[in-house]
Amino acid sequence: MSDIVEKVRELSEIKAEIDRLGIRKAELEKYISEQACVDIEDTKYKSVTYSDPNSQARVTYTASKTLSIEMENSLKAALAAVYNDVFTEETKTVVKPKTKSMERMLIGIYRDDFLRIKPDDVIKQLPCDEKTKRVLSKKLKGANFETDCESLIKFGGMTEKDAKDYAYMYAEATVWETFCRVRDLSGIPEDKLLINMRNCLKIGDSTKIAVT
Repeated sequence: MSDIVEKVRELSEIKAEIDRLGIRKAELEKYISEQACVDIEDTKYKSVTYSDPNSQARVTYTASKTLSIEMENSLKAALAAVYNDVFTEETKTVVKPKTKSMERMLIGIYRDDFLRIKPDDVIKQLPCDEKTKRVLSKKLKGANFETDCESLIKFGGMTEKDAKDYAYMYAEATVWETFCRVRDLSGIPEDKLLINMRNCLKIGDSTKIAVT
């Protein structure tokens, strides 16, 4: 009987320790999340990693956005001519973009994260020779900010700051390019289409912290 009592006592102590560690874990995650939000604010970076140089401890904060469709009937009416080319309907009548580029465009339009220029216009502005511009026109995609930054630094010889600025511009230009394709196919006036899209969308934010 004394053995079971000892086990009960040990289990109770472990439970109390888990509760204490859970509270501390939440406090640390809150602190790291707040700091990470500051560090990635006004950038295209979606994640940041903090590490202890004296150990293998690392914490990665990742922010992501989720797109949900509201007022489906209004959206279908607004984009009638191109609706089936832009969206797919699942059996649960969940409306979602068919492609990642379309999702990025919708998020960019909703958040006003776009420039009314073409990606080629950004390429023309790059501070490098024509040969390098041709290389970068194939390397830059506007889909992954970090990858585009690396290409601009590696092939364009840019500083990290300049690379971020141009990668930011290129990403926003690709949003506008995709929107223009939808606009032209829909036959809807530009300003009306922008309003219709924004009224039919809702963007959610989610974050994740990985500890290793």
